[in-house]
Amino acid sequence: MSLATRCTSCGTVFRVVQDQLKVSEGWVRCGRCDTVFNALEGLFDLDRDAPPEWTHPPAPPVHQALDVEIGAVDDTGAADGPRDPSLVDRIDEQIFGQRRTAFGALGGLARERTEPDFADARFDSESAEESAGAALPLDTTEAPAHASHDDAAPEFVRDAERRNRWQGSRARKLLGAGTVLLALAFITQFAHHQRDEIAARWPDARVPLTYWCESLGCTISAPRRIEDIVVESTSLSRGSGPDTFRLAVVLRNRTAIPVALPWLELSLTDANGELVARRALSPVDLQVPAGTLGGRAETSLQASLATGTSRVTGYTVEVFYP
Repeated sequence: MSLATRCTSCGTVFRVVQDQLKVSEGWVRCGRCDTVFNALEGLFDLDRDAPPEWTHPPAPPVHQALDVEIGAVDDTGAADGPRDPSLVDRIDEQIFGQRRTAFGALGGLARERTEPDFADARFDSESAEESAGAALPLDTTEAPAHASHDDAAPEFVRDAERRNRWQGSRARKLLGAGTVLLALAFITQFAHHQRDEIAARWPDARVPLTYWCESLGCTISAPRRIEDIVVESTSLSRGSGPDTFRLAVVLRNRTAIPVALPWLELSLTDANGELVARRALSPVDLQVPAGTLGGRAETSLQASLATGTSRVTGYTVEVFYP
């Protein structure tokens, strides 16, 4: 069993479904002449009632409503799709109210209707007589100029349209271009941060990195890799003068690329292990003006110290980068 309505413009009979009428508040669009009309005015049961008489109206009604696709049937009442046996009972309970004796008797059910699904739908005999020769009055309030189909569509329809937009080819191209730009920005930032080690490992890259630093005001120097610097030996001996000492330190580079020479921190202690003096020695103090230690190379650093009256019996040496 199914329900149908007749187009008020061309007279074509169409099958309608309750859920479609609920979404569009009864307004549908004819699939043959594209006329928008209220399907509730000419609603009838295909299995019990004959299509209502139709005369060509002088002016078809105009109303901005949600387009609902409906399947056409011929005047004999044959529907396009399969029929649902319980459809009339559900329509009778939720839509027709006072006319449930006409349609509800088909399913043998007569349930009490709590509240109407369409507040502006009229199905009593008086309303049917008044609307026989005229269309249902439309709301005279004009819709805003910017109103669109998206504003009138249900939430699940808008969600589906948004998902389709993000899954479209244009959205995929934009996301791909954004990913490429972000990857290039990350590579550029990484290369700028690791420019010293890149120039040491790949000498051919030093020229473009030099131009890059000239535009940004940065410098390229030997990389600082404190984990690759090994203190091979140290010695602290008396110098030629009174209360003077001579420090000698041998450093080795364990990596194959040149690295920057570290600073030395010298701590002097007395016989009780108390700290007497502490000093930080730069490569210039250690008589190595170049400040670079070649790959797999060793270097000997020396410095002269004056302790004054302090009695020095022990020392420690540590390497660090300032």
